[in-house]
This record gives sequence, C-alpha cells and structure tokens, in this order.
Amino acid sequence: MVRSKSVLGKATLYYKAPKNDPGYEKLFKILDDKKALYSKEYEIELLLRYQTFITPVLVHGIDQNGYVPDLLRVELQSSASQKKVDAIMPIELAYKVGVAPPETLTMISPAHVDDLLGDVPRSQSIQVERTISTEVPEIDLYHIWVRLPLVQNLIQSHLINRVRIYSDMDFKELRSLLPSGIQLKTWEEENATLVWALKLESTVMIFLFAAMSLLVSLCITSGLLIFFNKIKSDLASFWILGASFSKIDRATKYFLHLMSILSIGTGVGCGLVFLWLFNHYAPEIMPDVFVDRKIPILITGKGLLISFLVPYAISSVFSIFALNQFKREHDLLDHVRSVS
Repeated sequence: MVRSKSVLGKATLYYKAPKNDPGYEKLFKILDDKKALYSKEYEIELLLRYQTFITPVLVHGIDQNGYVPDLLRVELQSSASQKKVDAIMPIELAYKVGVAPPETLTMISPAHVDDLLGDVPRSQSIQVERTISTEVPEIDLYHIWVRLPLVQNLIQSHLINRVRIYSDMDFKELRSLLPSGIQLKTWEEENATLVWALKLESTVMIFLFAAMSLLVSLCITSGLLIFFNKIKSDLASFWILGASFSKIDRATKYFLHLMSILSIGTGVGCGLVFLWLFNHYAPEIMPDVFVDRKIPILITGKGLLISFLVPYAISSVFSIFALNQFKREHDLLDHVRSVS
C-alpha cells in the first residue's frame, strides 16, 4: 500500500476540462490553501510499439513543471542536462518490450485518428531515457510516465484529466469543497477489494492473537497456582520468622514482575536473532511474480515496543490474578496449624 500510494497518490481527482476552465482555478486554489502536494497529469490507455512488438500500456502524461512524486523526481533530477525527460519506464515493462535506454518507441492511440489516407490511428514517438522500479507488480508491468505535452500533442487537446494528491489530508472535507464535475476517489476506494482482503486478514490475525493470549493467560494462571502451592510452606516460614503479610506479598509481586521482564526480554532478543538469520539466509519461496520472494520481515522501534509491552501487560495482569487467587484459597495460619 505504501509503495502504491507513493506512485499513484493517496487520492485522485477525476476531471476533464480545458486549462482555462474556471473549475481548474478554483480546484487548485483549494488545494493550495490546504497545502496539498499534488501533480497534474493526463492519463490514457495506449498501445506501445517497439519494432514489431506491441503491448497495451497505461500512459501518465505528467506536468514536470509542477509537483512530481519522489520516485520520479529522482530520475528527472538525475539527468545531466536540464532538458525535460521524454519518458520513464519501469524495468519490468522495459524487459517485456525488450528496450534499454536510450531507445525510441511509438505510442499509438486507436481512439484518435486522422482523416489523411483514411482513419489512421495517431502515433507519437518517445524516447525512453530512464528506468525505475516501483516494486508494485501491477504498476511495473503496465504503466509508463511521459511528458504531458507529448500526450496532449497526441490527442491534440490541452486537457488534464487527473490530479493526484500525495499528502495526508481530510479527504471528506476536501470532497465537500470541490467544484461540481470533479470526482474524488481515495486509494482505498479504488482498491476496495484489496483493502477488504487486508481487513479480513487483520481480523483473522486479531482473533488468533486473542486465542493465543487466552491460552497463555490460562498457562500463566495455572502454572503460578501450582508454583505457589509448592512454596506455601516457604512463605509460611517467612511469616513465622517475622515477615509481615504485606512484605511477603510485595516481594512475591516484585519477583513475578522481574521474572516476566527477564522472560519476555529473552524471548524478544531470541526472536530478533532468529529474524536476522531468517532474513539473511532464508530461501526464496515465492514465485517470480512476487516482489518480496522471501517472507517479508519489518523490524521497527514501535514493533519492538509492542512486542515487549503487550506480553508484559498480559503476564502482569494474570500473575497478580493468580497471586490474589492463591491468597483467597490458602491462609498461611491455617497451613501452619495443619502442619503442626
């Protein structure tokens, strides 16, 4: 999702009108007032031809004078000269077509024809000067970015039909401020099936985590009750030697917290070592169509904090519960009397 949003934007405005349309000025004024990062483009489906090979592509005619996504801006600024870059093609698409920069290709638009010598589809030559990898398969195989004037020259019209927003903002509020005729779709709305699948996966993972937490809590409670039952004679000995009930209770709680911290810390440390070894030496088990062919591993400070605090909270709660349960069911005085 992060990779796709960095290329296609977090939301897209669909609009088709000439540049001098009043709606443009109002739209861009609203976006500027919101300090949004947005790019202007004309998106169209065309045929890409190289020698005898023809393939359908989704062409993004981007306005290089305005904001450009980070992934494309690096390639645009890496050019030694300051001239505009004609086309940027993903590596996967370039491999499929069989080209390598710098090569000249032809864009063909069956929807736009010239009357000269019959209805001949219009074509536009472009030079591929850069290749990139977005690491999103559906983008790398079918998308290409070219200069906006090249697309406008092909369709013979000064139009912009897409405005992509790359910054975080309140899209509900923005939707209410848009002029009529402009449609806003967030990335989640355009990929509703994928978002639903990810939510289902998250729900299943939460259910599995809740079931695991219940199992762990039962193990902690039952294990500690057995442990306390084994050491109740020792606890009674401390009380006979002069230790108060509150002091014994406090010392037991400190011991349980220390045991939880050491156990969880050891588990997190062993997990980090295992993930590091797995990330470096695990085989590639996924097919070639997947970007991440290994099991993806992401280690962050937030993830480490959660992996420590959540087990510690569960352990602390049920450890105290087990201790209180033991104190209700076992009285040290009754235990001393029964022993004597």
